[in-house]
Amino acid sequence: MRRALLFSLIFLLTSICVYAYETVIIKFPPEQNWQRGYYKKVGNEAILMYVPRGQSKDNWVESVVVHSYNHSSYPVNVFITNNAAKMQKVNPTASYKTLKKHANDAIIGRCTEKYGNVEAQCEFFRVSRAHGGIVTIHYMNKNKNDFLSNYTVWYDIIAKAKFYNSYYRDERILDKSEFFEL
Repeated sequence: MRRALLFSLIFLLTSICVYAYETVIIKFPPEQNWQRGYYKKVGNEAILMYVPRGQSKDNWVESVVVHSYNHSSYPVNVFITNNAAKMQKVNPTASYKTLKKHANDAIIGRCTEKYGNVEAQCEFFRVSRAHGGIVTIHYMNKNKNDFLSNYTVWYDIIAKAKFYNSYYRDERILDKSEFFEL
């Protein structure tokens, strides 16, 4: 009887972990009205783009793109280095500067010039180890003056974005406009 109870308890605990819901919580500036511009989930990957109201996934000045890779085992430093190299090839007019570097969380940033058909933009790119894998948060702004004047605000927003793991999809503490399920 004890074995059956122990087995049932272990089975229950492991099955609960499988059905946990991980979300990312981003606190956008309260005076701006950000909205989802794009969302797609395929297999172990999810991608979400937020844009200010009045902008779209195809016509934006500012955007925040969250990309999650569930069950990814890459080290954060390898992941950020590989992605920075890919983005550097798209626009090589500026190198990335490391702004934060820890084993499980890193942020890089840069401001580029126009390069061929690629518009100039300033950006923060964060890579973090979350409970279920790797998550990237990419803030981009095509208005360099706006980016520089709001540098600290957006760095703090990206740096303070949190990952929350819950066993309940509809927890009341979450503001549904500030999170998305990974």
